[in-house]
Amino acid sequence: MLAYNENNKLTEYEEAHSLAVCESCHKVYRRTVNEQIPGFREREYDICPYCGNDNGSSMNYEYYNSMLTEEELKNLTKKSLIKKIIKYCHQQYTQTQCTRCDHHLCCPGTPEGNCKQCLKEVHYPSSYPYGRKDYECDKMIDFYVCYYTVKYASEILYLMRKSEALQQIDNYHVLSIGCGVCPDLMALERYCHENSYDKRISYLGIDVNKRWKRIHDQIDSYRTSTVRKTKFRYWDVVTEDFSISDANVVILQYVISHFYNTGQIYEIQGFFVKLVDTIISRKQAGVPMVILINDVNSVHRGRDYFSDLVEKLKDAELHGSYRAFYFDYNIRNDAQRYGERHESRQVLFRLPNFFDGIYQPWEDCSSAQLLIEVQ
Repeated sequence: MLAYNENNKLTEYEEAHSLAVCESCHKVYRRTVNEQIPGFREREYDICPYCGNDNGSSMNYEYYNSMLTEEELKNLTKKSLIKKIIKYCHQQYTQTQCTRCDHHLCCPGTPEGNCKQCLKEVHYPSSYPYGRKDYECDKMIDFYVCYYTVKYASEILYLMRKSEALQQIDNYHVLSIGCGVCPDLMALERYCHENSYDKRISYLGIDVNKRWKRIHDQIDSYRTSTVRKTKFRYWDVVTEDFSISDANVVILQYVISHFYNTGQIYEIQGFFVKLVDTIISRKQAGVPMVILINDVNSVHRGRDYFSDLVEKLKDAELHGSYRAFYFDYNIRNDAQRYGERHESRQVLFRLPNFFDGIYQPWEDCSSAQLLIEVQ
C-alpha cells in the first residue's frame, strides 16, 4: 500500500483492514464498508475525505470515509526491503551457531562480531594468502549484510539521483550482476518512492554464490506496489553464456573488485565484451539504458577498468554520456578524486543503535562510481 506519510513522502505500508489509498492524492484514509439494505439500494460513492476524488462506486455497499490523524498515520506499519532483510540476517546471526567450519585455524565468528576478520580475508587476499577466498559461511554472510548493506545501498542511491535518464524510464527492468544481498534493489525502491507514485521494478539478480539463496528467498517473498517481480540465477558470468533482452538498468556493484579478489581480473575484458554484445546492444529502441558501476576507490582493486567498458560501448557504436563520481572519504592521494565529488558521504538509511555494539556498521560512503547513460 503505497501512500504519502505524515511528512508528505511516499511510503510503503502494510496492507491494513479498513484503510484505503486515494487514487488521486495518494493519501491513506479510513474506509468502512457496509452492505446496503435490499430494496433500498442506491449508488454510493467512495469519496476521498482529503481531496474529494471519486475512488469508485457500488450499488451493494455504502462507504463511511474519514481522515487519519497525523499520529495514526505515523504509527502505521511501514514496509521496507532493506529493513526486512537486515532484520532477518540479524536474527540469524544472533540466534544461530556456527556450523562445522573449514577455516584454516578456527572459526572466528561469534555474536560479538569477529566475522569481520573473515571478511578481511576475503576482501584483502594478498594480506591473507591462507585465508578465506569467498563468502563460504552463512554466519559470515549474515554479518556481512548487517555490516555493509546500508553503506552499499546508500552509495548506489547517491548515483541513481545523479541520472537524468533514470527519471525518463517508466518501469525499471533491472539486471544486477553480482547481486549478493541486493542493496541496489533496496536503493531503487527508495529512489522510486522519492520520485514517483507509478514507478514499478522487475529485478533479475545474478550471483555465482548459491549461499545467497536463503536471503534471495526472503526477497522473493517481498512484494509491494513498487517491487513487483524478482528472479535470481546462480550463474558464473565469466564462463557461462547468457542473454537478456529487456533490461534498461544494469548494475555492477563491487563486481570488478571481486574479479581482483578471486584472481580473475584477466577475465574482465571478455566479461565487458559479453555484457555489451548480449545485453546492452539488445536494449529497447527509444528507451535509455542506465549502467551504474559502484566499486572500491582504488587503482589496485579495478577502478581503472571502469573506462574499458566505455571503450567497448564506443567500439559497438553505442552512444551515450559518461560521468564519474567519488565520495570524499579518507582520500590519500589526488588519484582518488575520480570525477565529481558527491555533496555528502553520510549513509542514507538508518540502522538500530544497538548494531554498533555487534557489527559497528559503516556510517560513511567511500566508493568510486561511473554512470553511463546509453540512448
